[in-house]
Amino acid sequence: MTELSRSNIFEAGAAEIPELFGDYIEAGGSEGDLLALVVYNQAPSAAARNAVDKSLAALGFSEGCCAYVSLAPLDPSIEGGDIPLDAQSLFLVVEGLDPLRVIATDQQASDVLGSAYRCAIRPDSAARLFGRPSVLFRDLSQLVQSDDGKQKAWSLFKTLG
Repeated sequence: MTELSRSNIFEAGAAEIPELFGDYIEAGGSEGDLLALVVYNQAPSAAARNAVDKSLAALGFSEGCCAYVSLAPLDPSIEGGDIPLDAQSLFLVVEGLDPLRVIATDQQASDVLGSAYRCAIRPDSAARLFGRPSVLFRDLSQLVQSDDGKQKAWSLFKTLG
């Protein structure tokens, strides 16, 4: 049996995604318990990552339940390290990993998700991507720098519950 032999077709697809797009994915959680996927173009600040982690924890999600996907390869020195994920590739990543929630931390990530799912995206809003509760930020790193911004971010994160 190969490693891709799984109990159903969805698990087989999910197992291929890290192999195909591993240069773009920061793993989080173990196979089968990926509850949230965070998509970004500019790496979120430590404060933004902390806001994601604390918000998901406050909503009852387990620690380490999310993975991060960069639109650009994590290591630009690799061959093809200058090739960003396009909308079609991002769609494959999201659908292959099949998270329950999706979070975009910046405008570029929100725009590419909007293109991938062929829907209009408003920055700093909640949406549904193929039925998944999603939050799309203009710039989460900047938003969490102020108390008012933190409250706004939290009000959007609560829609994921």
